[in-house]
Amino acid sequence: MASCVSSLATARVSTKPRVSSRPGVTSTICRAQSEPRDAEVASVALPRRALFAAAALASLAPCRSARADAVPASAQMKEYRDEQDKYAFSVPSEWVQAEGVTSEDPRSTRRVVAFYPPDQPEINVNVVATSLGADYPKMGSFGSPDEFAYGVAAGMTRPKPREGPKQFSYVVDAKAVDAKYALEYTVERPTEGFYQHLYSVVGIGYNGRVNRLFTLTAVCPEDKYAEAADVLKKIAATFETPPTLYP
Repeated sequence: MASCVSSLATARVSTKPRVSSRPGVTSTICRAQSEPRDAEVASVALPRRALFAAAALASLAPCRSARADAVPASAQMKEYRDEQDKYAFSVPSEWVQAEGVTSEDPRSTRRVVAFYPPDQPEINVNVVATSLGADYPKMGSFGSPDEFAYGVAAGMTRPKPREGPKQFSYVVDAKAVDAKYALEYTVERPTEGFYQHLYSVVGIGYNGRVNRLFTLTAVCPEDKYAEAADVLKKIAATFETPPTLYP
């Protein structure tokens, strides 16, 4: 499962909007230019633009074809509580747990904990924890929910990649939920017929050692999202992060 984790470059945001070519998608996109990862990204407290990209690192590439049956919204739930980073969330009791890292480079790696339905890893919920500096005490430090969401979309967008296919990300919705931000967005690579729908809840908390940016992301193929959305959002609603270091 760890091999499925996508590593994304940091990005510069452009103000020029772009509209998806897919029917039914009308939200605008925050375009970006891919850049090599700066040496500063390897530091314990990541710079602002790298933190936007870090929020998108949790998306997982599909590993095998999805089964035809839907993920039942009425499934019995079990709680996962992370002893290392002090966050918690609940998933259907039959879901499988996997762990991995976002990079093989120990200077910039981030741990990923994921759960997915048996034999359906392309539908999954995962959490990435990223260290924060003292200048990010609250989610408002990143701007509004919309500003944060478009920063994430920019980090997922590669309109002119040096290698590989073009990739675009579109913001569907962004809002504040208590002290967290909830984001809904899509990622697509049209030349590969690749379309993903993602729902993220992002919050800040102190794990007893360092301040962290916690990102829970529900990932689903676009053609499965309508039937899986209820259970994915039910999981996201259970996401708990530790208290912040700075009230």
